[in-house]
Amino acid sequence: MIHVDPSLFLRRLVIISYTGTVAYDQHFHKGLNVIRGQNSSGKSTIANFIFYILGGDYNNWTTEASKCREIYAEVLLNDSVATLKRGITQAVHQPMSIYWGSYEEGLKDGLKWQTYPYRQTENLINFSRVIFNALGFPDVKTDEDASITMHQILRILYIDQDTATQNLFRAEKFDPPLTRQTVAEILLGIYDDSLYSDRVSLRNSEKQYDEKKSLYEGIRRGFSQAGEITPSELERSLEEAKISLDNLDGEIIKSKSQNRNFSSRKALEKVDTLQSEFTALKKIIITDDNNLQELEVDIFDSQQFIKTLERRIKEIDYSLVTRKYLGELTLTHCPNCLAKLTETALDGHCFLCKQPLEEEAERSNAKKLKQELELQIQESKSLLENKQSTTRNLRANMPARIERAKFLQREIDRAVKQSQSSRDEKIDELLIGKGRIEQQIRHLTDRIKAASILSQLREELAQLAHEIENVKLQIKEKEDLQTVKSQAAMSKIRSYTLNLLRNDLPRQAEFRSGTELEIDFRRDSYSLDGSNNFSASSKIYLKNSILYSIFFSSLDLDFMRYPRFILCDNMEDKGMEKERSQNFQNIIARISQNHQTEHQIIFTTSMISNELNSDTAVCIGDYYTDQHKTLRI
Repeated sequence: MIHVDPSLFLRRLVIISYTGTVAYDQHFHKGLNVIRGQNSSGKSTIANFIFYILGGDYNNWTTEASKCREIYAEVLLNDSVATLKRGITQAVHQPMSIYWGSYEEGLKDGLKWQTYPYRQTENLINFSRVIFNALGFPDVKTDEDASITMHQILRILYIDQDTATQNLFRAEKFDPPLTRQTVAEILLGIYDDSLYSDRVSLRNSEKQYDEKKSLYEGIRRGFSQAGEITPSELERSLEEAKISLDNLDGEIIKSKSQNRNFSSRKALEKVDTLQSEFTALKKIIITDDNNLQELEVDIFDSQQFIKTLERRIKEIDYSLVTRKYLGELTLTHCPNCLAKLTETALDGHCFLCKQPLEEEAERSNAKKLKQELELQIQESKSLLENKQSTTRNLRANMPARIERAKFLQREIDRAVKQSQSSRDEKIDELLIGKGRIEQQIRHLTDRIKAASILSQLREELAQLAHEIENVKLQIKEKEDLQTVKSQAAMSKIRSYTLNLLRNDLPRQAEFRSGTELEIDFRRDSYSLDGSNNFSASSKIYLKNSILYSIFFSSLDLDFMRYPRFILCDNMEDKGMEKERSQNFQNIIARISQNHQTEHQIIFTTSMISNELNSDTAVCIGDYYTDQHKTLRI
């Protein structure tokens, strides 16, 4: 059999009653699994339990199911064994506990279970994210606040009895079209999380470009109105003005020295005030500078730590892949003496030393270690962002504080030198001239700043334009690839569906002649040749054919993310006659038996075909009746 990821397989289902007894304990296998029995014998209850333990949100338990306390499921997530556990209550959004190993191992090792909430928070990941990571699902993002969970994925993997015949997705009270479309794109292998990031990046870059362009044009117009002078000319004019200001200050000081000199109380108070502010500001600058140096070292250390964790995750992935492929190589000669090996080894044992292999435990431990490393990375990145934000704030404030300190120092020096008792006419004229030069300096400084901003904006606009063009090309390439995958997936689904319809018993003439199958996941609708106006049983047959066809298509197309698992509880719903249901069962069984890709089908039936009923390999448990129900309560 060929293994294709992602894959989800149920290996064992255990249900515990409130008295602590085992109410249900059955092993499942890859391929076809049939739960059979009379009506009201508890088959649907088991199907709902499977939906729930795999991550579905369910609380509409039957009387018998409400007598149960908890449920366990040993599953295979890709190539890793895990055991899932959930409590059975009337409340919704229940958490899930996960143990990376078999059910029997989990019972003996209570310390290594980890419990995850139903909903994800800023500081906690939910169990859906853990399962998605194990399956290799992308980090799903939507423009709306629509969280994609295992519950949403299972809505199309689980065909139940309560959902209306015209709907493909399991019934839901709050059911946004975007959520359905996103789930379909994920399962069909169309969804690309990097494409969403590219679109967000393009939107942000275009917004930044428009804002910077508007700012650039506004500054440029104001700059042009003041005359077309180059930045170098402005710098020369500023230096000349500063020299003039220094000369004026010298003349003022000289003129004041000719008067009666004494230090007035007002002048001393001014110096004290300036000195106090200067001292406090200097302490802040020194403290900020020390903090910046420490933060830069911390940021570097954090970045190296995150890189180390990410490298360890890659090493875990490489080790799993290496182990997988090297494990398939059979030694033919002894690595020591090079003599030919003639003995054979049992399955699951080393060919050389004949010792049993524990691949499942190693893969499960690797998955657990990888999950812990990912949590450390998430926490480290959050701390790193806080440090980087603090660093940016300190750097942003530093220039203004330094400039203020320089200004205070000049004012202190000036106040000390200019101690005087009165001003004469000449000093007044000099002060007026000084005011004009200071105004000129402020004006020139503003223009130089504007020129610098214009230059920086030109560079940023050019860079943004380049980034926008590159992102658009990336988006176009990914959208084209999405289109190719979508067409391939839908073509395969239509082919399987039409084949299932043509192999139906002659009950609906349109099924034999139909050629155009339309499926709209966003609207949760489907039609054959533009119509869905068939009998209730024919609608069920058509709906089941489409959902099974999506499943079978995933066995042919390895790019699909459908996890090669389907659960069906409505094989004879809406008055489906016995012969028609059994014919459909046999068709599904034949396709399953002939396919080389690993998969799992679980369906319930009260009308099992003779061909399947005689095959004990596909039947799970006993034939259940009103006196011998699925749950032993």
